[in-house]
Amino acid sequence: MNYVSLLTIAIAVSLDSFGVGVAYGVRHIRVPVSSLAIITFCTAVTLGLSVFASEIISAALSPELTQTLGGVLLVGIGLVAILNQLRSQMRSSQTAHGLKEPAPDPLVQAEDSPTSRHGFQTIAKRLQRPNAVNVDRAKSISSQGALLLGLAVSLDSFVAGIGIRLMGYSPWLIIFTLATMSSAFIYLGIRTGLLIADRQWFRQLPYFPGTMLIVIGLHRVL
Repeated sequence: MNYVSLLTIAIAVSLDSFGVGVAYGVRHIRVPVSSLAIITFCTAVTLGLSVFASEIISAALSPELTQTLGGVLLVGIGLVAILNQLRSQMRSSQTAHGLKEPAPDPLVQAEDSPTSRHGFQTIAKRLQRPNAVNVDRAKSISSQGALLLGLAVSLDSFVAGIGIRLMGYSPWLIIFTLATMSSAFIYLGIRTGLLIADRQWFRQLPYFPGTMLIVIGLHRVL
C-alpha cells in the first residue's frame, strides 16, 4: 500500500485548513491547545462517518470497482477544485476591467482557496468566518468556536474520506492522518497569518492541490 499517496492526498485536502488558519492569523486570532483538540476530534468523527459510508458502498461492489470508484471520486474533487479556481480568477478579471473594488479580504481569499468544493461549500464558508466563531477577549478561539470551525473543515474532507477508504486504506490510518493533518495545517496557517499580512504567495500555485488529487485518482483508476 502506497502511504506516500495517502500523505499527499491528506496534504491536498488540508490546504483549505491552512487558508482558513491564515485568515484567522492575520486577524491575530490564536488557537489554544484545547480548541485544537476539539477541531481534531470533530474532523475524526466526520471522517469516521465517511469511512462507515464507504463500507456500505464497498459491500455492494467488487474490490476492483470500489478502488476505481475511490479514484474517480478523487479525480472529481480535483476537477471541481480547479473549476472553482478558474471561476474565481474570471471574477477577479471581470472586476479588474470594471470598477475598482477594495483590496480582497484574506478571509474571502481563503474561502476561494484552491481546494474549495461544492456540496458543503456554502455551509463551510459561513462557519469558517471569524465572526461566526466565538473569540474571547484574549483573541483566542473558544471551545464553542472550535466546535464550529472543526465542523467546517471536517465537512470539506467528508467525500475525500470516502474516496480514500474505497481505495483500500485502513480506516484508522485515514482518520488519524487526515484529522492530524487538518488540525496541523490550521495551526500552521494561524502561525503564518500572525507573521504576514499578505498571503498572495500562497496563491502562486492555485491549481496544485486539485492537480495532485487528479493525478493520484487517475493512478488508481488506470
